[in-house]
Amino acid sequence: MSLRNGRPGARHDRRMTWCLAAALAIGACTASGTSSGPSSSGASKEQPEGTPGPRYTPPPLATVTEPSANPFRSGCSLPLETLRRIRRGYFPGRSPDVMVVPREPNFFGAFVGQSHSGPWDYVQRVPLVFYGPGFIRSQGSLSLDREVTLADLAPTYAELLDTPAPADVGAPIDEVLVPEANRPGRPKLILTIVWDGGGTNVLDAWPDAWPNLARLMTEGSSIEDAVVGSSPSVTPAVHTTMGTGAFPKQHGVVGIPVRVDGAIKAAYPNKTPSNLLIPSLADVYDPTTGNQAQIGMLAFKSWHLGMIGHGAYRPGGDKDVAVIVDTQESLVTNRRWYTFPQSLKQVPGLQGDTRSVDLDDGRLDSAWMGHEILRDPTLRRDTPAWTLHQTDLIKALLKRERFGEDDIPDLFYTNYKQPDEVGHAWNMLLPEMRPTLRYVDDALGDLTSWLDREVGRGQWVVAMTADHGQGPLAEASGAWPINMTELIGDAEERFGMGAGDLVAESSPVGFWIDQGALENGRISAEGVARWLLGYRLEDNVETGSEVPEGYRARVREPILSAAFPSDALGRIWGCAQPR
Repeated sequence: MSLRNGRPGARHDRRMTWCLAAALAIGACTASGTSSGPSSSGASKEQPEGTPGPRYTPPPLATVTEPSANPFRSGCSLPLETLRRIRRGYFPGRSPDVMVVPREPNFFGAFVGQSHSGPWDYVQRVPLVFYGPGFIRSQGSLSLDREVTLADLAPTYAELLDTPAPADVGAPIDEVLVPEANRPGRPKLILTIVWDGGGTNVLDAWPDAWPNLARLMTEGSSIEDAVVGSSPSVTPAVHTTMGTGAFPKQHGVVGIPVRVDGAIKAAYPNKTPSNLLIPSLADVYDPTTGNQAQIGMLAFKSWHLGMIGHGAYRPGGDKDVAVIVDTQESLVTNRRWYTFPQSLKQVPGLQGDTRSVDLDDGRLDSAWMGHEILRDPTLRRDTPAWTLHQTDLIKALLKRERFGEDDIPDLFYTNYKQPDEVGHAWNMLLPEMRPTLRYVDDALGDLTSWLDREVGRGQWVVAMTADHGQGPLAEASGAWPINMTELIGDAEERFGMGAGDLVAESSPVGFWIDQGALENGRISAEGVARWLLGYRLEDNVETGSEVPEGYRARVREPILSAAFPSDALGRIWGCAQPR
């Protein structure tokens, strides 16, 4: 039992010192509370005087002292919508052997460094905004009497392109589209902009930080209550849903790790789409143009490849543009399946962008928000300096590769990773998030203005969304950050297994059990799930360590709502249906 997740290193070494005690006591904390606090060697600087803090209301906490009776009952007792999202994210053999659902708002992670993977509304709700005069209705906020998920994005594009949708899962959001008879043909370019980790709860926390997005929401169509639609709400799975119009139960990319042929692999190993089981919209559409359509992506990880699909990996496909920014700020791709314009390496501006961001506080000191990280390429990419440079790269790529220059519609996708990285390194409620959102919002405004000039007003469509929300600070929400390392160590001790012999891989939604241990009968997924249900907050604290103040009255709380063998999900779904 351990609190090894209690205090991260220098980059993370800061807690919120605003109205946390009041938040937990009265259940509310809004912009009237300040989010700035004392600095340390790796801490945030104070926000400028008068800068509004985040808006956040913590959820009510139920008092629970006894776990569910058994794994099956724990799953069957989950809300139907929760189960639906879990079921959509499950692929037999690829997904974890044991599924878990932390007791909301608990999560797997640390006091600073929250996870965002799960079926709950706060990580599932995302903005979904369409804008494009002539193609998209100008109607502002739109509330529909049906669920809208990110699987509906590709079918909506298919309607605009007049091409078959790639999968019979999502549905076109016809309500945002100008009737076909009134459109000026097809758009020359559809641009998809994803704010990684920019979910609705993040935007709601900093409502003044995104004026350009607010304008597009008003002048275009903005779907209220849009959701990811499946769990886990993690980058590879969700971006693949955006690109294919299907959920992980169809496309097979279930998370960051995936079990394939008995081995745990990366979602897109070596930037290869081998684990993507169905075609994307681009895979279906591009051949209908004789591969004359331009298809492209610029993003930070191979995790985002699902937006464009297989490239030349799929028979009949060609090498679409896929530009990935590696951890050293180099631009890379897998040249076997995709192409990469070498001229992008000569796009200037990163040093100037870095200097501009450095001077935001009036001091040229290689620091951003008090963090001396602007000289380190592995950290600078998480700051607004890269937001600025990424926007320059996008414009250069679109121009040089002639996107939107002819009557064959082109598709381009990009992901701004900075909101997610800032959320993990600090938190969505800490001051670093506000300027991060302001810069990605400025990029949105910059790109739409550029499209008007270069492609032509009334010739393009932009869609903006996010792949998930974020977890607030544990002290603010009342969540217990479940120490994954400690939990696995306790499970190994309980089942008499050596270190690393029980769990082959873990994720915030479950555990892949060592196949040898399952096959020789030493353990069962049912037995592991039953033990997990009885695992309490006090069990997750190292012997000799103190339970943090604010959690001492909850030590007997079972920290999971549900744990069950994943192959029981079908029966659990059947049990839940009569409700």
